[in-house]
Amino acid sequence: MDDALLAKFQQAYRDLDLFPLVEPDTIARFRVDYGLEVMIRLRQEIKASEANGKFVFAGHRGCGKSTLLKRLALDMAANHDQAVVFFSIADLIELSDITHTNILYAIALMLLDYADQAKVKIAKDIRETILGWNDTVKTQVTTQGHGGSLGVGGNWLQIFQASLQKERSFREELEKTFSKKISDLVGQCDRIVAAIQIATKQQVLVIIDDLDKLDLSLVEEIYRQNIKSLFSPQFRIVFTIPVSATQEPQIVGALNSEGIVRVHPFPVAKFFPKEQRRDPNVAPIAKTFQQFLTILEKRLPSDLLEPDIAREMVLHSGGVVRELVRIARECCTECMVQLELEPDKTDQTIDADILAAALRNLRNDFSRQIGSDLYDQLVEIYETADAADTSDPGFVKLLHGLMVLEYINDALWYDVHPIVVGLLRQKGRLLHHETA
Repeated sequence: MDDALLAKFQQAYRDLDLFPLVEPDTIARFRVDYGLEVMIRLRQEIKASEANGKFVFAGHRGCGKSTLLKRLALDMAANHDQAVVFFSIADLIELSDITHTNILYAIALMLLDYADQAKVKIAKDIRETILGWNDTVKTQVTTQGHGGSLGVGGNWLQIFQASLQKERSFREELEKTFSKKISDLVGQCDRIVAAIQIATKQQVLVIIDDLDKLDLSLVEEIYRQNIKSLFSPQFRIVFTIPVSATQEPQIVGALNSEGIVRVHPFPVAKFFPKEQRRDPNVAPIAKTFQQFLTILEKRLPSDLLEPDIAREMVLHSGGVVRELVRIARECCTECMVQLELEPDKTDQTIDADILAAALRNLRNDFSRQIGSDLYDQLVEIYETADAADTSDPGFVKLLHGLMVLEYINDALWYDVHPIVVGLLRQKGRLLHHETA
């Protein structure tokens, strides 16, 4: 086996996994100026808002929200005199068990950690309320803290993080402790923020990533049924939400009732205008297309690809960054498999056959998600770039699962994911609807 070539594919596979870009070294190596206008728009609205403003940021899974939000956090901290607390809810709490209560509790933990890092003194009763309610964890934290102070020094955040992630009993006890005392928990958050703002002379901005990865049933419970509690802290917070949730009138209505006039969208990148999306002779929009090629080039050395394969990989992504990454990683996997199956081979590259195998694997992944009753909707969307009822549960499922992608021009329009288009062709559902 060509070990050097195998190592190159392995390194490319690892580099492709570096999403979102949150660490300074990976940002320096891999960042592409993608979504800059969206970030500027959100930043300007934050700066112009009241000190307790709330913002909701929506987009398809994998469209680049996390990288953009981390960039926003760094920009606001470095250039706009903000004390920024950025965290992923997925790093703190098991995603299937997230509630509005433990979101607020996670905010409290991260604010307390920020205060400790900034050497801002926090009152003992606040620490007792946030860290002292669970006897087992309290003992651990007090033991490893400096001077016996609860949560001062040591790795108290890691202890709480591990318990939130792995122990259902811990999360259940948290709910029992705070669900009836939300105002008290929020009050402690407000007090920590006040202490930070007094000490640093900076406004506090909290940015919570990965709430857009929640199942829609949890989104409904959090953003509709408990929106008042979630939005009650008196400081600025940026939340994320799945783009499919913006199709739910009750969720949007609940957000509107709490002053969210507009959910900030992070649109999918368009490679073709709506009217020319089926014309095989139209070249893709140069600026957008080049951005995606650059994303790929920074992670996948050109000598590992045959000519024009990068172009096909980008087009099959549908304008979703994570889908481009998924296609490229699947191609790397196929190449690594071939190198082991054919150990004498020394010229393995990502060619048309490798790309076809990768797309087949991903097409089958989509096929498992699509019920037989949804193919008619997919054909309709393919034909019309629209949907009869965007609040229909079937359509919302297709949107949430990336089988259908939302694009923005002067008006919203929709298209079928290019890999799913291949599935429709395979099933003979497009024979009467296309000539190309």
